[in-house]
Amino acid sequence: MSITTTEIRKLNCSMVYKMIYESDGVSKDMISRELNFSLPTISQNLNTLLAANKIYRGSVQTATGGRPAVLYKFNANAKIAIGVEVLAERLNVAAVNLRGEILRNDTLEISFLTDEAYFSLFGGWINRFINSLERDPQDILGIAVTIQGIVAADGEHILYGKILNSNAFSRSDFARCFSCPLTLIHDAEAAAIAEHWHDPSLENAIYLSLNPHLGSAVILHDGVLHTPQLSSGTVEHMTLHPNGNLCYCGKRGCADAYCSANSLLRSAAENFPAFFQNVRIGNIKAVRIWHNYLQELALLIDNLRMVTGSDIIIGGLLAKYFSPEDLQYVKNSVLSYTTFRTVDFQIHKGHHGEKAALVGAALTFICDYLKKEALIS
Repeated sequence: MSITTTEIRKLNCSMVYKMIYESDGVSKDMISRELNFSLPTISQNLNTLLAANKIYRGSVQTATGGRPAVLYKFNANAKIAIGVEVLAERLNVAAVNLRGEILRNDTLEISFLTDEAYFSLFGGWINRFINSLERDPQDILGIAVTIQGIVAADGEHILYGKILNSNAFSRSDFARCFSCPLTLIHDAEAAAIAEHWHDPSLENAIYLSLNPHLGSAVILHDGVLHTPQLSSGTVEHMTLHPNGNLCYCGKRGCADAYCSANSLLRSAAENFPAFFQNVRIGNIKAVRIWHNYLQELALLIDNLRMVTGSDIIIGGLLAKYFSPEDLQYVKNSVLSYTTFRTVDFQIHKGHHGEKAALVGAALTFICDYLKKEALIS
């Protein structure tokens, strides 16, 4: 079957769009040299993209001080997606652009409940946030709600919601107030998506979310692993110490009971800013508590690496408190535990911190859009 003239034009326009997306700005001459298109063809494609608000004109001063060259740049704000983080005691929301950048965010202190009043308040608050962005509804790709729970394979129901103290809610409860698409995603999986977006060179890694409750996700073969029953992995409920500390799930000795931010908070008996200030000035008790925590984390990492052999990404609430020396301490502890000490690996600190789940949730819609536009594979 021969390709039509219309299809050729669409393909050419897509190639120009992709070149602009992958650059900081390109001129007509640069496009001509790279794609070997005629200037009339380039002008036609640029006009099409400008009319669709997919690109915009910029400029850069020439080295000789002459007329600034016109550069065409990717309009990262042409479309946005909304990420919402549902926590037991509050809601977080963010508008994220096509570069994965947060344009605006907000927080509402509210306890999670599975009743009509909660979901009505949820819908009203998110809609007011969206309206404050003053965007055409067609610019909103969708709303991705990240929860502290395991989402069923159908994307509609919750398999496990112990942290939120309920499985008795569904996607439709959140979606009833919106006309745009709404999806549910496990918070750690969303956070791993955000970290992988920021550093796509991490083809295989395990993401550990050191939030009040421990979370985890597996990056495998250049994507986040998703299985129907356990999302992207639930290492927080692997047994670290048989018959050990009680976990919120009801078992004893789970990794969450030793490696979550809550477990450290219980040991520290003071807020994190004060605790880490004591750690950094060398307070003996604080340093001992911190190192004990890091050793438990290293034990978990050693167990995980026996399965995957991959790098580790540290994210979540505690990530901002990790110094380069702390990361090296964890790595040295892993090497002291492990059977295979000749195998090298890296422990990375996540880029997005506590906002990783918000960004990653929104990125699920953004990646779908970019793939549809043939900008990413």
